[in-house]
Amino acid sequence: MPESGRDARRSKNPFERLGASQEVAEAAAFLAFNAAGYITSQDTTADGGYGLSV
Repeated sequence: MPESGRDARRSKNPFERLGASQEVAEAAAFLAFNAAGYITSQDTTADGGYGLSV
């Protein structure tokens, strides 16, 4: 994505930054871990709140 596109997306995100692949990986790892054993049938979005501000 061109820098102008990244800037536009950043400005619309409540955290004012793009997420890192490590952050998405950590969310996926949590859901695969026993601590998430009671979580079922959920749609999980790792977008830093972007979907809330559009």
